[in-house]
Amino acid sequence: MNVRSNAVKSAGDTLASAIGSVAGAVADPKGALKQAKSAMSSPKPLAVAAGLVAAYALGRRSGHRTAPAKGRRARGR
Repeated sequence: MNVRSNAVKSAGDTLASAIGSVAGAVADPKGALKQAKSAMSSPKPLAVAAGLVAAYALGRRSGHRTAPAKGRRARGR
């Protein structure tokens, strides 16, 4: 039970941080742009973003080759 409690607290903290960031961006757009620019200049977030884009592109490309779900008709090309 304690692990679940910690996970919920961590998720709440993350959500509160995200809400605070959005509110800060609305209040100070230039500061938010500088913060986003500095976050993207480090290689780790940039690599993660590139990986997500590549995974999305591969998924879209190979998505038409999969079998349709049971009860659904296949889409024609």
